[in-house]
Amino acid sequence: MRTWLRQHRARLSAAVITGALTATAGLATAGGTAGASTIGAAGGPPATQAVVHPVASPAQAAARGFWTAARMASATPAGQGRPAARPGGPKQASPGQASPEGAASTPAPPPGIPNPTYFNGVPTVGALFFTTGTQAHFCTASVVDSATSDLVLTAAHCVYGSGGYVTNIAYVPKWHQGVSPYGMWAAQSVTVAAGWRQSQDPDLDFAFLAVSPPPGTRRPVQSVTGGLRLGVSTGYAHPVTLIGYNDTDNQPIECATDSFEFEPTQLEFYCNGYWDGTSGGPWILHLNPVTGSGTVIGDIGGYEQGGDYPWASYSPYYASPILRLFLQAQLQRP
Repeated sequence: MRTWLRQHRARLSAAVITGALTATAGLATAGGTAGASTIGAAGGPPATQAVVHPVASPAQAAARGFWTAARMASATPAGQGRPAARPGGPKQASPGQASPEGAASTPAPPPGIPNPTYFNGVPTVGALFFTTGTQAHFCTASVVDSATSDLVLTAAHCVYGSGGYVTNIAYVPKWHQGVSPYGMWAAQSVTVAAGWRQSQDPDLDFAFLAVSPPPGTRRPVQSVTGGLRLGVSTGYAHPVTLIGYNDTDNQPIECATDSFEFEPTQLEFYCNGYWDGTSGGPWILHLNPVTGSGTVIGDIGGYEQGGDYPWASYSPYYASPILRLFLQAQLQRP
């Protein structure tokens, strides 16, 4: 394990490397199987062990074939339902479809909080399309800087729920106005924490997806779009930029605001207008608006799977559990 880290040290963020030898001592890799496999990390609780769900090549091809431009534009809202204060379910849904308002029961937001702006996106962030049963949905996801160059970060509730793993998973970087400038990247594996699979622990509401290149190219996604460094144990209070895709829109929104501590294992931010579909959206320090580079310290999810009001959103606090999952996602290859 120490040899692996030394070999790839230059390609991992400084924040991730801090404490990595301690956090990952004794990691054991599991051989690829037809089903999910669990990788144990010595020194970590069982709940933080990685569960890796491989996606077979035929299923990847099926996802590429399923997600036509028309289906991406007409995906329907996902989730189990929310209070009338906000439409839909957890902050995962679809582009191009309005949701009912429930303003009468919505608590007033704190005064002076910012509003988001629409833009065409950045290369490192995109829409994550998927299906549950016969329903088509999407969340938000981002490319993370990894040794394998193929990892995408999103909320765990976007990819695994009470019905099991979602299907037809495809990541589309910088999707906007029906345009897919970097193509479609099908998921070849999904890595979540065992504690998320067992009990949907909100402190473990993050997932890593390894994605495969579009037909005709072998370049990994990070080589094409760049990636965000993963920030671990960075503290709570930061100026951050939040990017996400609302279910009513076909282009992303962004908001510059401040993160703060909701509780020791959860972050929170205030910004208006973060509805269904923004789940998994990255919380970025020092965002470069052209290249999309920066450091991701959170993803919309966690408490209430991202929050029950459009002006308050949450994320699990990134500490040793996500570091362990990140490293195991790179060690386990489909």
